[in-house]
Amino acid sequence: KAIIKRGIKEQVEVQLADGTGKFDYASLLGGASVVRDGVRRTSLSLVDDLPVLNKILSAGRMRFYGHSAEVALVPTYPKDSLGQCWSFESEDVSKLRKGKYRVAKDDGELGSSEAERADDVGVYATLMVRLSGPVYVSSVVLEHPPKEISTDMETAVQDVRVLGFEDGDGVGDAWELGRFRYEIDSEDWAQEFYVATEVDGERVPPLHSIMLAIDSNWGSDYSCLYRFRVHGRLP
Repeated sequence: KAIIKRGIKEQVEVQLADGTGKFDYASLLGGASVVRDGVRRTSLSLVDDLPVLNKILSAGRMRFYGHSAEVALVPTYPKDSLGQCWSFESEDVSKLRKGKYRVAKDDGELGSSEAERADDVGVYATLMVRLSGPVYVSSVVLEHPPKEISTDMETAVQDVRVLGFEDGDGVGDAWELGRFRYEIDSEDWAQEFYVATEVDGERVPPLHSIMLAIDSNWGSDYSCLYRFRVHGRLP
């Protein structure tokens, strides 16, 4: 019983660290997960895309290259700490470095040794999240540490698009929920963006997955996303 009580207390404390009073349907603690398959799959993390030598250094904790995308779906605790980030670089940079950049073939078509990608994924990178369940989405939140504790504000994401899917794996037609910009000069380090609830006169249905299409960052050669939240209500 003592172990159960301690576990419940720790979960409550972590949820209180959010300070929003809203349930996060993109939280791993609530049952959400990162989608890593399909044409709208989540982009590779920097640590996933390293040369062999760098992976050895990372595994031996001699160099640090950030974390996988899952860390962007858990609370920063304590809430005034730097936290952990999903670190990633532009997919184009990754492909160029690996010699897998898409190039024109003789017939004018584009060829690539990379797996197929949907046209609506992020220009820079993509985070696809299977929510804890179907939900009427009302807003999303992006987080980056404030200037007082951030080591590099230029790693913050800049322009993003939010797309929703009735399917849990991001399959099928997308509901375009909005285009937004994370402002690094804002006093709010956790910036909330209210999404469209109606598109072309049609009400957006409950969505089971959300895609954060990241189109740019603030100038660094890689990016860090510390938290991505999804708020709304159950059907």
